[in-house]
Amino acid sequence: MELLGLHTGCILHTNMLTDIRIVKATGFDAIEILVPKLERYLTAGYRVDDLAAGLGTTKVNMLNRLPSIDGLESESMRELYRDCERLCEVAQALNCRNLQVVALTAYQELPWAEARTRAVRTLQELADIAAPFGVRLGFEPVVFTPFRSLASVLEIIGATERDNVGIVVDTFHHWAAGDSWDELARLDASLIASVHISDAMAKKGEEWHDNDRDVLPGDGVIPLQEGIAAIRNTGYDGVWAVEILGPSHWEWDPAVLAGELRRRVERLLAG
Repeated sequence: MELLGLHTGCILHTNMLTDIRIVKATGFDAIEILVPKLERYLTAGYRVDDLAAGLGTTKVNMLNRLPSIDGLESESMRELYRDCERLCEVAQALNCRNLQVVALTAYQELPWAEARTRAVRTLQELADIAAPFGVRLGFEPVVFTPFRSLASVLEIIGATERDNVGIVVDTFHHWAAGDSWDELARLDASLIASVHISDAMAKKGEEWHDNDRDVLPGDGVIPLQEGIAAIRNTGYDGVWAVEILGPSHWEWDPAVLAGELRRRVERLLAG
């Protein structure tokens, strides 16, 4: 049976324990923890052990996410490495294998060869930090970055020569980048850290934006059934995490939204 997960950015204005309660009440198998909520919980004086007790048997599929890996200054990189070690320690304590990473804006103006070199070197450093904790980095292609295409991300992952660097497959980012489902279907399943099922409305501006994602799965423009079929074709057997980002849905009752998202993703997976 396929495992369903809730990306807790879907219910943005809640705290950690509310997220856990909603995940359990709505029948999700796993939770993808949004790191700012985790940080707020721990900064308030609670311990990781407290969080583990609250989770009980609920699986933590991934921590989302490490701050963007594209810092170009030495001090920002040192802080990134410290954050990585700290989050990997938390992930290990929660029996969570995956930590999501992204590269956002700083690489935009760099030539591809330099951006590739920097990304590979940074991922190698982060992977070496994560390895002793049994944590894998899930590098997500993001459509508004230089690393938007599946091919570019796979090239970078391969160049790291690290077994604990994989990919987060997001149906929105994959489709919006213009990659084909057939290309995704040929992906080696062992590289997939997690899957995000995410829809979008028609693009409002010249470029895609997260605000274009304020739509329930199945109500948007992305052919999600085709995406799901492609991912299944890889042999992937991990968590399918539903993701929606949007101000209008963040104002719903979070439990009602989570319940609707679970019903939606169940229907999509059932075909």
